[in-house]
Amino acid sequence: MKTTILFLALGFAAAAAQAKTLQQIVQEFYPKYSQKYQCYRVNIKDSGEYCVRQIKSETRQTAQGRLMYLLFAGNVFDFKNGNESGAHVQNGMAGIFVLKEADGGWKLLASQPHSWAGSFGIAPEAKDWSFHEFGKDRWGFMTKYSDVHHGYSGAAYRLFVHNGAGKITDSTLFAEADNEGALGDCSENRYEDRENTAEERRECQKARYSLSSTIEVLENGKPNAGFYPIRLTVSGFDGFKTYNGDAFVSSYNAASGRYSMPKGYPLKDKEF
Repeated sequence: MKTTILFLALGFAAAAAQAKTLQQIVQEFYPKYSQKYQCYRVNIKDSGEYCVRQIKSETRQTAQGRLMYLLFAGNVFDFKNGNESGAHVQNGMAGIFVLKEADGGWKLLASQPHSWAGSFGIAPEAKDWSFHEFGKDRWGFMTKYSDVHHGYSGAAYRLFVHNGAGKITDSTLFAEADNEGALGDCSENRYEDRENTAEERRECQKARYSLSSTIEVLENGKPNAGFYPIRLTVSGFDGFKTYNGDAFVSSYNAASGRYSMPKGYPLKDKEF
C-alpha cells in the first residue's frame, strides 16, 4: 500500500513539474526583459536586437485538447537610445508558440520563436494578422507585408501554421507586384535623355506589370497531407496579358513542409 501511494505521489509530482505557466515557457526562449520598454530583448544573429511583445492570443478546443496559440512580434530596436533602428535589409521578427493545457498549467507543443515577417526591421502590427484553420485542428496566423526596391514594389503573405503535432510550418506566397515606379509609362528612355522609339516603347510595355491578389483558405477543398488548399485570386496586368479575378490554387507541399506558389501563378517570379 505504501509503495502504491509513493508511486502515485511521484507521478503527480512529475506531472506538476512538467506543467508550467505561460510566462515560464516564453521566458525559456526570451529570457531578457526590458522593464523600461516593456518588451523582451531578443538578439538574432546577423539581424540585430528586437523589442518583442505578445500581440495576439487564440484558444481552440481540438482533438488533442485545449490549445493556445501565441503570436509575438518585434521591431529592430536600439535599447541604448530608445528608438527603432531598423534598416531596409532587415525583416521584422515573428515568434509563434502552441501550448496545450495540462495538469493545471501548460505544456509546449510546438514553437518557432525566431522567424520573420515585415521589412525595414518592422513587423506587421496586430491588426494586420489574422487567425485561420488551415486543416482539421491545424490553426495558424497569417499576415501580409510589403517592400519596395528601386521602383519595384511588392507584397507577400506570410503563413505560420501548426501541423497538429510538434511543428510550425511557415510559407511565403507573393501577393502583389508593381514595377511602374521603375519603368514609368514607357515614353522615355531609362538610360538616355530621349524618348523611346516605337519598338523600345513596346518592349518596355511588355516588361511592365501591376498585379494584386486576395487569399482564401478553402475549408471545403480536398486536403493534402491534412492541409486545406488556398485560393489566390489575381487582378491586374503582366505585359500585354490582363487578369480579372483569375483564380490559382496553392496546395500544401508535404516534401518541403510549406505551401507552394501555384503553377502558372503570375506573381510567382515577381520578387521584390
